[in-house]
Amino acid sequence: MRSGCLRAEDVLRREVLEAIVDYRYLLNRGYKAKGALNLITSRYLLTKEERLLLYRCVHSEEDAIKIRSKFVNNLAGEKLAIDGYNAIITVAALLEGRTLYLCDDGIVRDLRGAKVRDFSSPSLRQAVGILKEHITEQAPAEVILVLDRSVSMSAEHAKAIRKNAPDWKVILASKTDKQVLALSNGYVVSSSDYVILVNAKRVYDAAGRTALKLKPQQIVDISQLLTKTKKQEQP
Repeated sequence: MRSGCLRAEDVLRREVLEAIVDYRYLLNRGYKAKGALNLITSRYLLTKEERLLLYRCVHSEEDAIKIRSKFVNNLAGEKLAIDGYNAIITVAALLEGRTLYLCDDGIVRDLRGAKVRDFSSPSLRQAVGILKEHITEQAPAEVILVLDRSVSMSAEHAKAIRKNAPDWKVILASKTDKQVLALSNGYVVSSSDYVILVNAKRVYDAAGRTALKLKPQQIVDISQLLTKTKKQEQP
């Protein structure tokens, strides 16, 4: 378990812990995520948030290992492409006191979803500053932050971010995932989006690393639960 994080067993009800283990088992056996999730949700009477926790944080063992194998621990001299709203919202959720989850693929995620409010929100503005501070400490050679053009006021958001991070290149894209992946040949990619993670060549969880450093006591470690379960299953 990552130092300072909360144990899943101390936070989640027993039925959810069992649901996580069973859902991983079905994914490992080749069940499609939607069908397996429907089955587990019905079996354990999961709430909407508990179902979302499984969907976002539990993957087949093969996929989790695949994503972890792409992690880059040192950004010094690297070029970094950030899934902008994805990273900003994760850090903002932490600042607002929401619980985050360290998932089985090593990525930290929130359960709020990608709803973006006006950047007059203190937590969103503060999140940009904190994220920039963390990334600057890693001394990357270049940073590109990609924002979804379809989000309301995205052009204004881009302007505000450029003002606070003048050394970053901020671009608007009609499809953020496609734009980030188009950069992945030459850039380390930062996102918690599963599609981006499985297709990128190298990964750095900028928002997650920032959150783990800032407030690990607000992060529930799901990964250690599945690691412990696997050890118990071994002969």
